[in-house]
Amino acid sequence: MFDITPKEQTIKQIRKGLVQPLPNQYPLLNFESDIFKKALVLPDEDFVSEWVKNGFYFNSCGNSYDFLSQIMQLKTEKNLGNIALGEKKLIELFNDNGIEHIPAEKIENTLIVSCLKMESSSMTICFSSEVQPIKAIAAAKNLIIYAKNNVVGTPSTKSFISDLNVKNDFRIQLTVDYFKRMKSVYLFMEL
Repeated sequence: MFDITPKEQTIKQIRKGLVQPLPNQYPLLNFESDIFKKALVLPDEDFVSEWVKNGFYFNSCGNSYDFLSQIMQLKTEKNLGNIALGEKKLIELFNDNGIEHIPAEKIENTLIVSCLKMESSSMTICFSSEVQPIKAIAAAKNLIIYAKNNVVGTPSTKSFISDLNVKNDFRIQLTVDYFKRMKSVYLFMEL
């Protein structure tokens, strides 16, 4: 007789299981249950609706290239002037696509920043002092904030702290009221 190796025995059992499946031991899931229902208003929808109620602008974008094309169109339509950048990732994005910009230290009117987190219940936006040109935010007349919809949450979700690579980072939270002194504030959310 032939000796069957453990590997062949495992493959034989898998084949038998595929040909003669066992009855399901687990009951079917009830997707109508309250456990599986999504919230009617998601945190990002809640934040955006409050954002617009405060008189600020909102637009969504599919990716960073869509963001760039919308920024260039907005720049010409609203006459925003030279765009200032101080964040390394945004500078690389603009340089890679040949779009002119000035350093955040020489801001004239418009600054583009990204944010770490947006809290829908307190209507605050969290910025990183190591990544962002915080002083330039105060000097900006027009501010463009670039965010992803997964950064919107509530104060009870603390996951954004573990996502940061920066250890000694001072985080600045600005309420929506802070932005009311600016001429115009735009929020672009990548979905």
